[in-house]
Amino acid sequence: MNSVIITCNAGSTNTKLAAFDSGILKPTSQAVTHNAKETSTWLSSMNELAVVAFGHRVVHGGRDFIHPEVITNDVLEKLKSYIPMAPLHQPAALGLIEEAQKLYPDVPHIACFDTAFHHTMPDVERRLPLPRRFHDEGIMRYGFHGLSYQHIAAVLPEFAGDKANSRVIVAHLGGGSSACAMKNRQSIASTMGFSTLDGLMMGTRCGALDSGVLLYLLMEKELSAAEVSDLLYYQSGLKGVSDISGDMQELLENKSPPAQEAIGLYCALAAKQIFGLLPSLGGLDALVFTGGIGEHATVIRETITRLLRWIGDFPVYVIPTDEELVMAQACYIKLKG
Repeated sequence: MNSVIITCNAGSTNTKLAAFDSGILKPTSQAVTHNAKETSTWLSSMNELAVVAFGHRVVHGGRDFIHPEVITNDVLEKLKSYIPMAPLHQPAALGLIEEAQKLYPDVPHIACFDTAFHHTMPDVERRLPLPRRFHDEGIMRYGFHGLSYQHIAAVLPEFAGDKANSRVIVAHLGGGSSACAMKNRQSIASTMGFSTLDGLMMGTRCGALDSGVLLYLLMEKELSAAEVSDLLYYQSGLKGVSDISGDMQELLENKSPPAQEAIGLYCALAAKQIFGLLPSLGGLDALVFTGGIGEHATVIRETITRLLRWIGDFPVYVIPTDEELVMAQACYIKLKG
């Protein structure tokens, strides 16, 4: 019986699960689940296989974790402290880790962090314009979608040739959306910062927002902190503007003015955020789209690209991402190391 590595990717809209042949790192089984019961059923079905490791996508690794880590009780407790910085993702990932550890207690469980890829960002890109004491406490820009960007960086030479190591912006567009500026296939700037709320408009998240709006909601509208959190994470973005759905495909099929307005705003804000990365790069040699929307919504790619064309001539690539493969590779390296 071939041994397998299981990967668990708890996203904002679903959970992606995969079993990889540990010898050739090719998936032998994959599933997308939408609730805990479906996830538990799939994980339990893998007990007939020779499972040698679990790879878990963890959105926030803070300043402490910049490489994949074997999950110990101490690591798990540290990751729980980051829940306030990623309340949409961190609890789901940690819950899945604990469940998988109960089902498979005798194999290593390895955390792979979305923030880790961005540890190469220079200090000027990581700091927020707040008093220094807050930066020292860890209130800084981290960047996210790192597993996706790591995969794109790895395969970029196959698509872009010599341009792969030049000035590249990768736009990961999906339920969560962000863009990353790369030089030499390393992150030097990201549109997401301290939390997964920043940057591009998303399915249900607002993206970059005037902080005065938050003060107004708290002080004048007298919303509680919990209500503001729910508003920004779950009720805004495409869903809030359209008042229809946070699903881009559903909005593209809906020709109503609110749906079209939400799509137009999404593209306009994405273009502005991508443009905002240019000073960090000093120009643009290639633009890459990835993620569910980036890979499949042609009209969105074309609209964003058109809004940026005045910058000059640059090639555009559509590259499928593979966060699961990145996790499987990390597990393979840990097992061999």
